[in-house]
Amino acid sequence: MALTLRQRNRLSAIHRIMDTAIDLFDQRGYSGVTIEEIAAASGVSPRTFYRYFGTKEGLFTADPYAAVGVDLYTDQLDLDDLPGSLRRVIALIGAPEGEDHTAWRGMRYVMEEPSVRAAVYASLDREADRLTALLRERGAGPAKARVTARAYWFGVYFGSLEQWHLDGRTRPVLDYVDEALTVLTGQA
Repeated sequence: MALTLRQRNRLSAIHRIMDTAIDLFDQRGYSGVTIEEIAAASGVSPRTFYRYFGTKEGLFTADPYAAVGVDLYTDQLDLDDLPGSLRRVIALIGAPEGEDHTAWRGMRYVMEEPSVRAAVYASLDREADRLTALLRERGAGPAKARVTARAYWFGVYFGSLEQWHLDGRTRPVLDYVDEALTVLTGQA
């Protein structure tokens, strides 16, 4: 689906704010930067920042596509192929080898800042609940649906990101995802 000019402009502004925030965090530390400073450096008002992200932690949990009214992830979800779905979602986020990509640059703060980590956990919890509901609609029992959803979001996705970060980001994150998926799929 092609984005409208307005959606492209909004997405560009969101990415500019995110990139600027990460630059400031890298220079002065996460706690040393205010929302007002991020907004000013990004060329937007604090009100715009709050509309897109709500909080500083929201920089790490906000879905930029949702802010422009597009749910690209839904197109990637195949309940009959959750491993493939997870791989496609990660590919949409961006290749981790491109260290300039904000989603991966910001991972340091997700792993090292307690308030950011808590916000990301809460976001993953919402996504796991969303997947649980979809699996329940397809006939999965409550326990199976919940455990499956949490295994993919927390176990495979977040566990892979943690190990990738701890290993110094030397290999593509998809390598870690593929390793983790073998635990669930039994395929080595």
